[in-house]
Parts: sequence; C-alpha cells; structure tokens
Amino acid sequence: MPQLDQQLLKSLSIRKWSTLASLVVLLWEYVTTLADEVRHIWCRPFNGVKAAYIFARYFGIVVQIANIYLVFGPLHRLFTPEHVCKQWFLFLVISLCFLISTLNVLLMLRVYALYRKDWRAAAILVVLYCTQIALQCAVAPRSVLHVPYNSICDITKTHPDVIYSFIWMWVTHISLGILTAAKWKLVKIGATVVRLVTRDGALTTISICSLFAVIVPYSLSSQVSQAHVIFNWPITCVSIACCRIIMNMQTFNISGNNETTTNTMDFEMDSLNTLPLDRDSFHTPK
Repeated sequence: MPQLDQQLLKSLSIRKWSTLASLVVLLWEYVTTLADEVRHIWCRPFNGVKAAYIFARYFGIVVQIANIYLVFGPLHRLFTPEHVCKQWFLFLVISLCFLISTLNVLLMLRVYALYRKDWRAAAILVVLYCTQIALQCAVAPRSVLHVPYNSICDITKTHPDVIYSFIWMWVTHISLGILTAAKWKLVKIGATVVRLVTRDGALTTISICSLFAVIVPYSLSSQVSQAHVIFNWPITCVSIACCRIIMNMQTFNISGNNETTTNTMDFEMDSLNTLPLDRDSFHTPK
C-alpha cells in the first residue's frame, strides 16, 4: 500500500476516535449534571433561559451523534467526493455558529442585567452581536465551500477570511469583560452575583478564546483544517459552557441567602428570564 494511503488511513483513524471522544465528554457532562438539570431546569416554568439551555444541551448532543454516524459510516472511506465533504463541513460550521451565538447571547444578557436595562449598554451589545452574525454569515460559507479538500475530507488550504471571525471573537469577549469590570464596585455593597457573572465570564473567555487561539493559527499556518479539530471539540466545549453558565445562575438562585445578594441576583435572573427589569432590585429593602 502506498505511503500516502497509509497516512490517510491513520488520519481517518485519529478522526474517528477524536470524534468519539468529543461525544463521550459531552455525554459524561450530561450524565453528571442530569440531577441538577431535572431540579433546576425541568422543574421550573418554561422561559427563554430554559429554551437556551435545552437548545445548547440537546442540539450539541444531536449534532455529535449525527457526526459519529457520518464519520464511522459514509465518511470512513479513503475517497469521498468533494461535494459530500463540503456538505459535511457546512453542517458542522452552521451548528457551531448557532452554539456560539447562543453562548454570546447568554453572556451579553448577563452584562445587560448589570446595567439595569441601560440603552447605551444595549447599543454596544447589539453592535457586537450583529457584527458577529454578519461576519459568520459572510465568512462561514466561504471557509467551507471555496476551499479544496483531499480524499478524506480534510481542507488542504484554509481560507484566510477565518481570521476576521477569530479577531471579532476576541473583540466581543474583551468588550464584555470591560463592561463587567466597570460594575465591579457592586461587589463592595454585597452584590455577590457580580462575582458569579465575572467568574463565569472570565472562565468562558479564557476557555473559548484560548481554544480558538490554538485552532485558528494552527489551521492557517499548516493550511490544513480537520473537522474533528476545528468543529467537534469546539461544539462540545461551547455546548458545555452554555449549560454551565445557566446552571450556575440557577443553583445560585437557590443557595442565595443574603438579602442584598438575593435582591441583586433576582434582578439578574429576571432580566435573563423575562427581560423586564426592576431598578429597585439593586437596593436593599428598609
């Protein structure tokens, strides 16, 4: 067997087990948090946050299961038609874009809550989000439809436009961090929820941005983009991040016992769930 075919078979094997591992991690997260999910999500009234949780959790699982079927089934051969490769990558990039958009909405709503429905904060967040969506719509199709593929559906020349989405991801998360830091003074008056928002936002920014800080430069420098690297693991990570952010706030809602903390937390929970905000929620009852 030619050496090239051996290398391709090895790449196929790595793809299979990496794809399987990304699904196992997602299912493990699901199993270990199922009890909390039932208590804090399914036993509460339906609202926007519950819808976001269900979407992030089960859409991610469905995508990864579908991907397992494709990787171990139609895409396990050495010679796959290029149009099939493009359809597969388009499915994955759209799925990842939906999950990233959901994550950004959750982070932005939490920041929006801290600003008590201030129109200036809303305007900044809308600009950040709309620019992200516009970039995704412009870059995503080009990055998977206008690039060459080899016989096992690896991109052999990464589209340079992906750098724009990567840069804007950093701009968005840094902006959210600055907006959150500007409200850090609320911690001094007992607004423990600000610590939670800051912690979750920081961890999410570090995790997601660091992940793409490795993936995007590697793909551009090597000019090779493999689905299990640029899509499968990010889908798993973003799905988990969305669910953890929501679950942390739901469990915080149960455990809060300080009056000031509870009032501030209720303010943010209301803004996440129903969007109408009560300005008095930041004041301790007399």
